[in-house]
Amino acid sequence: MTPSTAGGSRPVTIVMYHFVRPAPFGGLSKFAALDVSAFREQLRYVKRYYSPIRLADVVSAANDGQALPPRPIVLTFDDGYRDHVDNVFPLLVDHGIPATFFPVRAALVDRRVLDTNKVHFILAAAPDPATIVSAIDRAIENSRETTGGTVEAYRARWWAPSRFDGPDIVYVKRMLQHGLPDEIRRPLVASLFQQYVTSDEAAFAAGLYLTVTDARMMLAAGMEFGGHGDRHIPLPALGAEDQAREIDGAVDLLRAIGVTAGPFAYSYVKGEYDATSVKLLRSRGCAIAVTTREDLARPGIDDVLTLPRIDTNRLPTDGDAPANDWTTRALP
Repeated sequence: MTPSTAGGSRPVTIVMYHFVRPAPFGGLSKFAALDVSAFREQLRYVKRYYSPIRLADVVSAANDGQALPPRPIVLTFDDGYRDHVDNVFPLLVDHGIPATFFPVRAALVDRRVLDTNKVHFILAAAPDPATIVSAIDRAIENSRETTGGTVEAYRARWWAPSRFDGPDIVYVKRMLQHGLPDEIRRPLVASLFQQYVTSDEAAFAAGLYLTVTDARMMLAAGMEFGGHGDRHIPLPALGAEDQAREIDGAVDLLRAIGVTAGPFAYSYVKGEYDATSVKLLRSRGCAIAVTTREDLARPGIDDVLTLPRIDTNRLPTDGDAPANDWTTRALP
């Protein structure tokens, strides 16, 4: 892509959010959830220092050289939680700030609790992560004759710390989200969710996620919507055919809520992608895609299908705070 003077000379801050709800967060970590009062203050901070824009404006800057305002910022919200219509949307409207929402088709359309959320709430409700680790290891041993997998092999691959979690939590999340073969993983997640959280998945989903009606209302009010997968599975964990199915499910969701056919936005689950992911998105007309790599985006310079974002906790939650390092870096 040829850099454009107007777009490429002005970096864009793209911010990533998940849960936004009143504290305490029911076991969710501070990295997964932001308190509503903190979000309200963060919006004041954003209004003081930034010019809120849409992802569509970033596309125009990258492709057509459209000039961007000083310190452009895009707020993005992953997973399609009920928090986004109950807590986020009214405050965005009050402040006149647009935002982009990335729900998952299985949650919004099928009303199923995503495995990633089942794991969140299993970990929150279990007395100790070690009990979940033990359950995973037992499932591996019990299926060893049919799958050939060993605890040692799985731990060698998945037992490692991340930026936010210790190795035991990473192991639980990865194994229960996609690390185990589906024939082992799905029954295990269902059993643990029923044991520690609830046996009424439909009611739990109703209280956790946006509805199609919610999304259509927010879209009509000027908010943007993009895709975040069919079942919320990191694309590189899948073969090409299943990656295509994940992306196509996201496109189906957009049509279900009334996004017109044409170029669309995508948020990679866990920020993960590979060459196949980018090729599939490009072939389907994706205009822009965001990752979880922490940096400022540079339209006209960066590949628009692998743009970085910063987490919400990188910006102050005091509306009167002085400009921090990320804000200072956003100067033209």
